[in-house]
Amino acid sequence: MHVCLFPTEILLDIFTTILKNPRSCATIAALARTCRTFKEPALDVLWHHVNGFKPLLSCLPEGVLKRTREGKLSLERPLIAKEWTVLSQYAHRIHSLTISSSELDQINDRVVQALIHMPSSALLPKLQSLQWLDDRESFFPLLCTLLLPTIRELTLRCGRLGPWAPSFATSALLGSLAARCPFVRLFNCGYKGDLEDSDAVCEAACNWRELAHLTTGVLDTQALAHLASLPSLKFLDFRSFNFVDDARLHAIPTFNGIEEVSISAPSHSLLIRCLKNVSFLCCRSAELRIDGSNSEVPLLPYDPMIPDLIVSISECFSSTLEQLNVNTDFDSSTLHEDALTAARFAFGFHAIAPLLPFSRLTQLSLNWLCTSYVDDDALKNMVQSWPRLEVFYFGTATRWLVPPSLTFIGLAHLIQHCRHLYRIAIPFRAFGIDTNSKPFSATIPNKNVTSLFVGLSPIDDAEAVACQLHALMPNLTDVGHWSWQDLGQPRQSVVAYDNGWNRVDDYLQVLTKSAKMREELKGSQKSPLPARRL
Repeated sequence: MHVCLFPTEILLDIFTTILKNPRSCATIAALARTCRTFKEPALDVLWHHVNGFKPLLSCLPEGVLKRTREGKLSLERPLIAKEWTVLSQYAHRIHSLTISSSELDQINDRVVQALIHMPSSALLPKLQSLQWLDDRESFFPLLCTLLLPTIRELTLRCGRLGPWAPSFATSALLGSLAARCPFVRLFNCGYKGDLEDSDAVCEAACNWRELAHLTTGVLDTQALAHLASLPSLKFLDFRSFNFVDDARLHAIPTFNGIEEVSISAPSHSLLIRCLKNVSFLCCRSAELRIDGSNSEVPLLPYDPMIPDLIVSISECFSSTLEQLNVNTDFDSSTLHEDALTAARFAFGFHAIAPLLPFSRLTQLSLNWLCTSYVDDDALKNMVQSWPRLEVFYFGTATRWLVPPSLTFIGLAHLIQHCRHLYRIAIPFRAFGIDTNSKPFSATIPNKNVTSLFVGLSPIDDAEAVACQLHALMPNLTDVGHWSWQDLGQPRQSVVAYDNGWNRVDDYLQVLTKSAKMREELKGSQKSPLPARRL
């Protein structure tokens, strides 16, 4: 063996690289059997992360493990000391564990009881990362055996994304987390319910001193104040509720080191109230969600408080913000056509103006708004303030039938002033224009744009529109749009728009293919001819 392979650190790096291929577990297992030098580092890498308890139980001697008639793993009898020793040889190598509902369904009560009553102090003594993706209370005792002071990353979910439902047992378990796992740096636990149901999570959050990443449910004023004092916290995702007690606030919690924040609220008014009672000075990314799924009042996208929401965003975040996504979760198919055609629900430049100081924005999504009153000059003023934009979603998420004020001129302004754009969603009146006039004639084509969504944009002369789009965005091959099938009762005009944009797609494919052929032809003409033999 080469002398370079003797250091364990080098072998660990090599084996870890090999294991990046999902099918290489058998290779690592074979390396562990090759020689004594390889055995320990290979086993450490092989067992570093485990899904479920089945791999560990499979190490038991023949005749101990069995399957029930239902196909679940079970034990013939309680384990004896030497069998626990066999398991511990591998268990102490596990640093990361993922437990899903399907994996818990593979074991019966005998296995659960055996694991709970393991003779040693901890089943997995070196466990640092635990993902527990099940909220059944019958498995909580087993979960508790895994909650150790060694835990640094802890995820508690119902499935990959589902939140835990509130209950007495759940609150009791969550209330003990800080004492069981005092050094948690990442905590991910979606939790349903209001403030009273989230008391246990708030208490745990107030006792963690090294948090860097927190995803949870409702947080109270005390928890927010504590989190704002943590220099380690870089990511925060929580749900706002009607809980802010101004009398308890000695000062507005100010987050100085946080980089990403995500806040959801059941209404625009409650989100505004939350934003007025916190401050994020150095945040780079903010995602704000209006989620009325648990509200008795139907959520609508044209709340008159939306301008106040924009103002509160501008006051809550500093101009260092780079990504801002504001989304409203509602079913637009439930809106009556009268609402979709009501011009009074449209917003113009003055509603968006408070965001102009955010000159570092690279991603901006205000896609649920009806932006039909934003005209070409207004958009020009806006995009001149955001020259770094790479992603721009503006007023196309809802099937608004209010005709947009923007035209191809506004789109040209967007391409001209935001040279880093590669993804756009914006409604505009797609008609033929004089391509020799400014700003169209002065705009340098943007080859980065490969995605354009136009919502229900009116269109006329699909051939001219396709040529103008190709001139501005030569690598654009198709345009996304709402079709008449997306509306419950399609209007004749929408059917015409749908057909027009479908023809634009056909023209764009021909234009981009032709341009590619020209580029290839130019390349072949520039390549030197092979030398002739004398």
